[in-house]
Amino acid sequence: MSRQTIWSKRKNQSPEVDLLHFLQSLVRSSLDGLSRNKLAATLSLIALVLTTALALTSDYDERPRYRKLILPEIHKAEQQFFTIMQAAEDEQNELWRLHYFLEGHRRAKAALRVVRAEHPMTPAGRKAQRELARYYELVDEQLAIIRTEMSFYETFDYVGEWKRRNAELMPIREQWLQWVQPSP
Repeated sequence: MSRQTIWSKRKNQSPEVDLLHFLQSLVRSSLDGLSRNKLAATLSLIALVLTTALALTSDYDERPRYRKLILPEIHKAEQQFFTIMQAAEDEQNELWRLHYFLEGHRRAKAALRVVRAEHPMTPAGRKAQRELARYYELVDEQLAIIRTEMSFYETFDYVGEWKRRNAELMPIREQWLQWVQPSP
């Protein structure tokens, strides 16, 4: 057959047929390679199964890595938030107190962004991180509610209300702290 005849036959075939022939050829080649290298294929399969089993059942403690790499960023964001909220509580001037409170809300959102940006690897780490994110989501929500109430009531004790609501939310954050703390 001439090249032109072969080319015209290929042009009339659909791309699925060529893909089908390619896949069949690939499977045949793989099976042929496995039958020639039975020992190597068997050992590779055993190694794959054992490695997978060990990886899925091991009790890896990522807390040292978490404390070294992730915790400093979270700690910095948390310190900024708690410091500004403490400054709002301690401030005597109402205008500055309001400024600190609003800045605290902004910093709570920043802390939430930092917490969401970090991704622990183990299920226990992910669960603890979700609890911390949940705490800051609820803090953001509660601060938004307090700010709304402030707009309705001029004499609203927003700092006292914040302290009360934060006391209700702290057990959520404590769950994260329990995971982060070094085990005895």
